[in-house]
Formats: sequence, C-alpha cells, structure tokens
Amino acid sequence: MKINRINPQPNFKAVNQKYFEWAKKDYSLEKNVSTEWLHCLRFDVCLFKEISPQDAIDTVNAIKKYMNKTNVGLEDLLQIFKNPNP
Repeated sequence: MKINRINPQPNFKAVNQKYFEWAKKDYSLEKNVSTEWLHCLRFDVCLFKEISPQDAIDTVNAIKKYMNKTNVGLEDLLQIFKNPNP
C-alpha cells in the first residue's frame, strides 16, 4: 500500500502576480488591501472571467500570509470565490 505524504505548506498553484504585487504595495502603505483592489479582483473573476475562481482564491490566500489581521471584506471575497452560487 502506498502512503501519500501530506504537505503542511499551502500549495499555491496560480497566484496572480498583478494582484499579488498590488496587494503588497497597498499593505505596505495602509496595512490592508484597498477597496479598489477588492472590487477589481472580484470583477475580473465574476464579471469579466479573466481570472479563474481558484486562481483568485490562491492569490487571496497568498496575500493573507503578509497580513497580520484580515478584514471582513477580504474574507467575504474569499467566500464569494469559494461558493459563487449560494
């Protein structure tokens, strides 16, 4: 029987670099991501379909590693991407 080892580190498959760098810049200035960032990411995923929901989830999770505390908007956005049809 083959046993697969579980990797304790998160495995980000496709972090969107544009949004990742934008969020790091926002965080360095404001200690949070901007509402413009939240809206643009949501539009690119839900409206324009330029980014897949999984890529957006990976991006948000990667950004959360840099933040001491996440806000409600970021958590709500993550829930929208995880469950697009409530």
